[in-house]
Amino acid sequence: MKYIAGFEYTDDEWDTMDKTARRKVSEVILDLLLSPTYLPKYNQCSYPLCPQCKITMVREYQRFCDRCVQQLDWSKFEDAKEVYIGWDGVNKAYLP
Repeated sequence: MKYIAGFEYTDDEWDTMDKTARRKVSEVILDLLLSPTYLPKYNQCSYPLCPQCKITMVREYQRFCDRCVQQLDWSKFEDAKEVYIGWDGVNKAYLP
């Protein structure tokens, strides 16, 4: 039995592991590319909206909207309304 440093499975365990449990690298990369990159303390579907142009903000707590240059006030951010933008995960029909 050979131990591979940095991995939680040995070669023997990896070979006997259920083959369907392993995911293709392309699926993992696709999930990472399509996953929302937002702070985990908030709901994954909530993003701040610019009050001027009504477009979701790229980063949290920006001083100005990067699209319409509206100055932003974050003092009442916790009271803001959450808007669902439709993320349900990767559609299996589009996977190779």
